[in-house]
Amino acid sequence: MPDTPVEKIATDPSEIKPEAGTALCLSGGGYRAMLFHLGALWRLYEARLLQDVQRLSSVSGGSITAGVLAVKWRQLSFDPVRLMSDFVPMVVSPIRALADETIDADAIFWVWLCPAA
Repeated sequence: MPDTPVEKIATDPSEIKPEAGTALCLSGGGYRAMLFHLGALWRLYEARLLQDVQRLSSVSGGSITAGVLAVKWRQLSFDPVRLMSDFVPMVVSPIRALADETIDADAIFWVWLCPAA
């Protein structure tokens, strides 16, 4: 078991060292992950902790939420008082709008029509 959260491998450049700071990792899981992480970001914003994040890592559904956050990051005030005037319209609303869409309707139709195809 390593003593640190970062373990170097033979091909890593020796001069690169882990940086101190706050990182946030958003996992996968499709729409559920996308919406779960939206709630987590909302709470971090309210607690004034989201502004301290220096690195963001994500996969799958978490990447949708991370992408919207990244696009809007510089426009956010990170002031909990302005939550409803900046974070909700810039980050929450677009993700909720995407969650409202059925983006695989054609695939469902064709699988239902031709299940052996």
